[in-house]
Amino acid sequence: MSAANVELQRRWLAAFNARDVEAFVACCHPDVEYHSVFAAVDRAVYSSQDGVRQWWRDVDDAWDEIRIQDEVLFDLGEHVLVYAVLRGRGRQSGADVALPYASVATVRDGLAVYFKTYTDQAEARRDLGVTEDELEPIAP
Repeated sequence: MSAANVELQRRWLAAFNARDVEAFVACCHPDVEYHSVFAAVDRAVYSSQDGVRQWWRDVDDAWDEIRIQDEVLFDLGEHVLVYAVLRGRGRQSGADVALPYASVATVRDGLAVYFKTYTDQAEARRDLGVTEDELEPIAP
């Protein structure tokens, strides 16, 4: 089951980078709760697949270009942890950025039911209750 969770995460990242909203939403459970650090200035929480579509519009409003370059995935059973770099250009500032990125996905019924993004990998590990030494990486 957890190998399927990792594959779901890979599909999610591919849909994000392809800017394919509906493929992205197809990875989400109807009851998904999505906590985003990148869609707006303040962290925001989006609920349901329609909320994820709103998140997508908010991302497009904030970023001219945005892409996630995954570095490593960690299979934690019902959770998948990803370390990556977010690269983009802010719509208002025009500034190019490369930010550290982490995400945690919780999977139910083969779909992401909870998703949270971070700019601090240590914060993601704390939320999961794991240490760096406990993690076994899977190549992206």
